[in-house]
Amino acid sequence: MKTNLPSRFLRLLFAAGLAATALAWAGEDGATASVKLSAPGKPATLRVDVPWADIHITGADGDTVTVVSSIEQKGSKETRDDGLRRLDDEVSFELTEHDNTVTLRIAGDNPWASHDADFKISVPRTMALDVKTEAGGDLTVANIDGDIEVNNMNGEVRLDGISGSTVVNTMNGEVRATYAKAPQKLVSITSMNGEVDLRVPADTKANVRLRTHNGSILTDFNETVLKTKTEGKGTGYAYGADAARISADAARVAGEATRAAMQIARDVSREVKREMDRAKREAAEDEARAEAEEAKAGKADANEVAAVAPVAPVAPEAPVVAATPRPHRAPRAPIPSITGGKIVSGTLNGGGVDIKISTMNGEITLRQTK
Repeated sequence: MKTNLPSRFLRLLFAAGLAATALAWAGEDGATASVKLSAPGKPATLRVDVPWADIHITGADGDTVTVVSSIEQKGSKETRDDGLRRLDDEVSFELTEHDNTVTLRIAGDNPWASHDADFKISVPRTMALDVKTEAGGDLTVANIDGDIEVNNMNGEVRLDGISGSTVVNTMNGEVRATYAKAPQKLVSITSMNGEVDLRVPADTKANVRLRTHNGSILTDFNETVLKTKTEGKGTGYAYGADAARISADAARVAGEATRAAMQIARDVSREVKREMDRAKREAAEDEARAEAEEAKAGKADANEVAAVAPVAPVAPEAPVVAATPRPHRAPRAPIPSITGGKIVSGTLNGGGVDIKISTMNGEITLRQTK
């Protein structure tokens, strides 16, 4: 027999499952950190800016932001079984709060070593989210009423049980967003390569504009509720000036990604060479000191004073000025604007909030929330 459970109960069950998983997972390698908002009840924002990580954000009651991560928190010193301690700064995370803005970032000598990091974050459900990744990682968000802004290079973006403004820009990855209540603010989703699936309540009032170059535009709204017209060439490809702009955008992004990778390689190469030169100098100085000590020992005979030629001092090299450590972070490539292609525009339930969806390669689906 089929049983229909209330959607609120299902959301609570889902949140409880996430909490239980986070508690179980916290016992493994990694760390848990929490901060309280300095002004509970007032607008607050969570800012996440990491090179590459999987991020799971869940809204909850309260005024605390809690992070459970697969990597250590900055400042913690891991106790090794072999009794050794680490002197350099390993990759870690830092969680801070100032004026109701909570910031999560990656710390350490090489932030890019966090490419396999995982973060489970619990926040007040009214909190606004500003999430950025330099290279990629999957992002899931659940039960958030605040505004959401996401800039992601590679990875799936999934937003469930949201109700505020949503602005998502991603280069490669599917985007799936489900509204628990009819949106009252802008909904804008852009993906260069990936399907976009947006689900809104049946009573949503909106002005819609859906654009794709290679893919279908689908809906389950009745044509009397969603009234649309089709613009553009209707073939799914760009023509003329549009094609030229899109090619230029793609070439620019590819060039910036290549230059970023080359810069990282050059930085690493310089650091390796600097360490090798320093090791050579130290070896030469040690050898000179050893020869000097050996010569002094030969002079100390009680009945004989041996003439020992002085050891020529090692010519000092130009001092190496230690530069301020610069994390190997590639500049974030901008998401090219999408022009041309097939455009379907119209009104949903007579018009209202703007809903804009664009993708270069992939289907666009506008559905009713079940």
